[in-house]
Amino acid sequence: MGYSTASGNAPGGLGAGEPQAGQIRHYAVPAGLNPEERFEHWRTWYGSAVDAPMRLEKVDNSVRRNFNPTASCLGGPGFSIVELVNEPVAGYWNRDSCSGEIRLVHFKTSSVEFNFSGRSEVISPGTVRFLDLSSGGGFNAYAGLGTVQINIDSNLLGLDEKSVKRLQRMTDVRENPLVRGLLVPWLSDWQRTDIEREVHRLEPVVRSMMAALISSLLEAPAADDDLKPARLAAVKKFIHRNYRNQDLDVEAVVAYSFHSRRALYYLFGDEELPVGGYIRALRTLEALDLLADPNSRRRSLAGIAEASGFKTLQAMRRAVKESTGSSLKDVQENPEALRSSAHKLRKLIGT
Repeated sequence: MGYSTASGNAPGGLGAGEPQAGQIRHYAVPAGLNPEERFEHWRTWYGSAVDAPMRLEKVDNSVRRNFNPTASCLGGPGFSIVELVNEPVAGYWNRDSCSGEIRLVHFKTSSVEFNFSGRSEVISPGTVRFLDLSSGGGFNAYAGLGTVQINIDSNLLGLDEKSVKRLQRMTDVRENPLVRGLLVPWLSDWQRTDIEREVHRLEPVVRSMMAALISSLLEAPAADDDLKPARLAAVKKFIHRNYRNQDLDVEAVVAYSFHSRRALYYLFGDEELPVGGYIRALRTLEALDLLADPNSRRRSLAGIAEASGFKTLQAMRRAVKESTGSSLKDVQENPEALRSSAHKLRKLIGT
């Protein structure tokens, strides 16, 4: 079900050539094969790509005509993110060859029957759980199976074997607020186009999110520095969802995050922009994008300011001047400078 992260080449077989850390790798069955050939191709690939010795078998006598499984993986230092869409298939493994990892799996579609050391268990769609492949078992995905998972070196989280086993015995953690509010939405959006450029910044974020979750599940305190990236990611996500709301300000973020104003500024202490500047930069970028839209002439400047989250047109004028060094009128009349300013701002705020 997973890929090894120990050697830094988590994609393990996703396409031709040596996999590279920081690169999303994709696998799909080649076109032009009949159903039986597609199944054999997937079975051969799967057996070499997963980190546990795994073999696949058909769940029916024949393979359905549209059999078309896929896989994607992003590998970083000490972790990987893997997404699989498995057509109807059964799988069996002997043991886990990477026992130093833990796997948090989100089962997105269809029920699947697992067998862990002789104990049968049906996992329903939407389940989020830590998967234990440390002993023999199998699964029957009789209606197909879609999963996305985080694999991470347990040493990065300071977990001993006893703690890992406690996590693996939990059958479903989807109702945990961190899972529901942060991890599942984040995993649903991980294949965005710019994530490969961020992979070296992702490791502390992934580690922090997992540390925060595990601290919550095991009711064990985690160090503030370990939790800081996860908390920052959650606050930024809230701001991204709400910056167009004119009422969003630092006090609103304080109320959402349950941080004091001082703690919130500490959270953004290593960022390019403080929290208020981050909100303003997102609004400015939205305004620049709207101004670059060929249809923007149909909208009033006041309408663009309102749509971008600014309370007044004057506030938008000041923000554009501060960000670009040019007046709003000059920016409007120079499309190339407008696009360049938007590009620089997008890099600054990491979107």
